[in-house]
Amino acid sequence: MSTRELIDNIKQGDAQKSNNTFNSMMHDKLVTALDAHKQVVASKMYGATTDAPVAEEPAVEITPPEGETATDANV
Repeated sequence: MSTRELIDNIKQGDAQKSNNTFNSMMHDKLVTALDAHKQVVASKMYGATTDAPVAEEPAVEITPPEGETATDANV
């Protein structure tokens, strides 16, 4: 159903067709909005994102200054 059909039905004075057209248009808009919101909620619940994965930077090896040894306590 389109807005044009709704306007035409109103101009013709056909209340029943106007009401049906309006209800159909609102139903379509509501279903579309709910579907979009379902996708947002699902992505938040299950951690899905639309972002591209971030490439990890290579690990940088830190060498201790001469004369010192690296231990877990120093890291």
